[in-house]
Amino acid sequence: MAQKPRTRLSKEGRRSQLLDTAAAIIEDMGFAGFTMETLAKAAGVSNPLVYKYFDSRQEIFKELLLRELEDFRLKIRAKVASTQSFEELVRVFVEVNFEQSESGNVRDVLLSQADLREAVAKTIKRNHKEIGRTLIERVIEENRTMTLEQAEHLLYMGSAASIAAAEKVNRSGRSRQRLIDNTVSFILGGFAAPYADTDS
Repeated sequence: MAQKPRTRLSKEGRRSQLLDTAAAIIEDMGFAGFTMETLAKAAGVSNPLVYKYFDSRQEIFKELLLRELEDFRLKIRAKVASTQSFEELVRVFVEVNFEQSESGNVRDVLLSQADLREAVAKTIKRNHKEIGRTLIERVIEENRTMTLEQAEHLLYMGSAASIAAAEKVNRSGRSRQRLIDNTVSFILGGFAAPYADTDS
């Protein structure tokens, strides 16, 4: 990775730049290629400057993962808020599950490490609960005839269908967009049918 020219940044700007550079190194070279010295060289700064912001590789990995999780959470909230119909909401939900299941991005690489997953487990659990609650609220808002139980069923069914489809993309390299479209149609078709009375 080519060394970047050093520029004067604010403290927050420098921290963000180091995390951006760390993400690029991990995506290009994996964990094996990441050292504090590699980060300093790629960012165009001295080794002591890197240690001024981060004590260790593990601290960088954890902070980078927390940032990636927060960015993902905010992106989902923005997408959900922008939907104008029930179908758009289902599509956003399917696309979110596809993105979570895709391999190769820095978030996925970081989450492949058990110690990092454990370190951010509470954040992941909190984000999942918030995302689920937001989606359920929007589902009911967009489809006022739907009960809470039906909205929860939609999330479970949609998660299973879209994650399975995303894994097929990862394994076979089939068209991502086509499988997203098919999954959305499958979910919408399921909810077009009347709900059976499970108590009868």
